Amino acid sequence: MTASLSHILHMTWKELIQISRDRRMVGLILVMPLVQLAVFGYVVSTDITDIDTAVCDYDHSAESHAYVEHLVSSGYFRIAAPCRSVGELNELLDRGRIRVGLTIPPDFSSRLKRRQPAEVMAAIDGSNSNTATIAAAYLEQITLTQAVEVQFTDHGRPLAQSRHPVVRLEPRVWFNPELRSIRFMVPGIMCVLLMESMVVLTAAAIVREKEQGTMEQLIVTPIRSYELIIGKAIPFVAIGYVNITMVMLVGTFWFGVRIEGSLPLLFGLTGLFILTCLGMGLLASTISNTQQQAMMTGQFIFLPNLFFSGFMFPIASMPPFVQQITYLIPLRYYITIVRGIFLKGVGWDTLHDEALILLAYGIVILAVASLTFRKQIK
Repeated sequence: MTASLSHILHMTWKELIQISRDRRMVGLILVMPLVQLAVFGYVVSTDITDIDTAVCDYDHSAESHAYVEHLVSSGYFRIAAPCRSVGELNELLDRGRIRVGLTIPPDFSSRLKRRQPAEVMAAIDGSNSNTATIAAAYLEQITLTQAVEVQFTDHGRPLAQSRHPVVRLEPRVWFNPELRSIRFMVPGIMCVLLMESMVVLTAAAIVREKEQGTMEQLIVTPIRSYELIIGKAIPFVAIGYVNITMVMLVGTFWFGVRIEGSLPLLFGLTGLFILTCLGMGLLASTISNTQQQAMMTGQFIFLPNLFFSGFMFPIASMPPFVQQITYLIPLRYYITIVRGIFLKGVGWDTLHDEALILLAYGIVILAVASLTFRKQIK
């Protein structure tokens, strides 16, 4: 037992020295997660602001100006071009200079003074359906705060109307009351970056031994195969925790995404996912002969987890047979765990199912990868 522990410690120390000497590896470990977090945090967002808008105001009243000002002050719309007629409005839409065109009729203020709904025509560029849907929802929500009726049109044909409601609705949003998409994205980004770095770095580090010819030197030493695997895995477990800590600190203090739940529980369950990722990286190394092949294989393993985990696309919106496939994706369970702890503050009583499934996946994947790796080095 003492000899095995000594072998593992020496192997771990050797791996740490090798990592520290590789400046590219250190850069990948420390810089890549932060750069990717910044890119994802600022770019991958469902919030849409400053939607290019033009207003054709035939009323020119204080009320119509107040309505337009109300739209602009919301932050969702901005006046991108002047407009004096419906023809100019259509031309701006055709050229793509605006996404939303509003037409305020001449009787706008008079109808409001008579306490009647005032009609506003809204033409929305639907070439990007996601942006059009969000813009229509913003416009409707802002308009509902006033006694104004908005009619959405398609080339002059009326499509739907939004009226001032008789029953007043006061929604209460739990877990993310500001509806900031960054609060939803940062926990998911943390999971994705952890998996990407662990799988790719582990696979590349082991294959590097093959390329440099040091794997044969390790094989002829008294060290056993499991000692070699554990010794090489321990530094990457530490690297995984360093990565997740850095991303968590940046997400909390830069993006303002606070952790509502237990930090020790998050770190504990993260260990299960790190073991799973190490198994995937080890498995990728067994079918690769160069570091380039290892990185490509790691990406091949990573991409299905990215697409089927619910990080980018809601699982509920996927076809039924694809939803069944997502149960085979380890990242799905870890994202559920991290978002539950970050956003909802839930504990073990809520997350134990996902944790146990993740533990089972980790044991199976790591066992298969270890057996395959042992056969190669014998």
